[in-house]
Amino acid sequence: MDLLSMRKIAGLFAVLVALTIGVPAYAQTGGVTGKATERDGSVCAKCPIILERKEIHGVYKTKTNKKGEYVYIGLPFDVYKITLQDPNGKPLYYITKQIPLGDPTEVDFNLPKLMATQKQEEQQEAKSNPELAKQLAAQQQAQAEEKKSEKEFTGLKEFFDQGNALYGQQNYKAAAAAYEKALPFAKEKNLPVVLSRLADAYQKAHENQQALATYQKAIQLSPDDANLHNNLGTVYAGLGKLPEAQTEFYKAAQLDPAGAARYYFNVGAIMYNAGKMDEAAQAFKKVIEGDPKNAQAYYLEGQALMGKVTMTPDGKVVAPEGTVEAFETYLKLEPNGPNAAAARQMIATLKGSVQTQYKKK
Repeated sequence: MDLLSMRKIAGLFAVLVALTIGVPAYAQTGGVTGKATERDGSVCAKCPIILERKEIHGVYKTKTNKKGEYVYIGLPFDVYKITLQDPNGKPLYYITKQIPLGDPTEVDFNLPKLMATQKQEEQQEAKSNPELAKQLAAQQQAQAEEKKSEKEFTGLKEFFDQGNALYGQQNYKAAAAAYEKALPFAKEKNLPVVLSRLADAYQKAHENQQALATYQKAIQLSPDDANLHNNLGTVYAGLGKLPEAQTEFYKAAQLDPAGAARYYFNVGAIMYNAGKMDEAAQAFKKVIEGDPKNAQAYYLEGQALMGKVTMTPDGKVVAPEGTVEAFETYLKLEPNGPNAAAARQMIATLKGSVQTQYKKK
């Protein structure tokens, strides 16, 4: 071999070495790039992209940017399941694609187009496959119901939260209007909750007739809810319908024995305000039986019993048995309570009179 030939070979070797050194790093691996579009045509921003190898276990993750674009470089040669998720991690669509070495492979998630193509293919196949047609019909119905439920939940939350905010601002009339808008979206267990909140807002807005009708609707759906009966009783009391109020309070006590003292207290309060001292005293006695440390119940029992004090023709004061004891128990429980001075005055009056007698209640 002559010198000239040797030089040509050496030069060729140098060129090959240079070419080898100059090959980009990603030429020995592959990659993917593309853009993601939601079903409604909007950009799928901040959406996770999950790449799973088929032959050898391996999972790679990336995420779209604000424009819905994504790229991942450095994937080994393989077939990949590429899954697009929504920002909350819910799978939206997947594409199986072989990723070769070299430049990134373009894999777009144009969901409107992909879903339309998939639907056409399924419909075409369903024409010759009755079982598939049945499955697709069931799937479409389930999707429609899911979409309807999502819409209802969104509407319910939006208007219910709005009502709660207005309620917290004591704008009860506007709160009631918001709860009214939430009603069409409320189903099953949510419906009595919204009705109860609506009725409460009506009551606070002094629209008692509206509150009455709304609580009655809520009770039809949840007849064993003690709080609903108690609240309805309060509305009846505000309308001056004491027998109806009393019935609802007693119903609440029956449904919720553990909390009965609270409902009996309401009975005692409306009877006391109506001047019906016998019934008031009996109700407060029931409160005490269920809640023996309820100081206010003792004081009001004493007040109710004082309402039954009489005087004989010869000037003797006749007070029901237990009147003094009720005030004394109140002072024992709350010696510095808001009614302490009045309780002491009552005791002094009753004990200080030699003419005081006691009769059975």
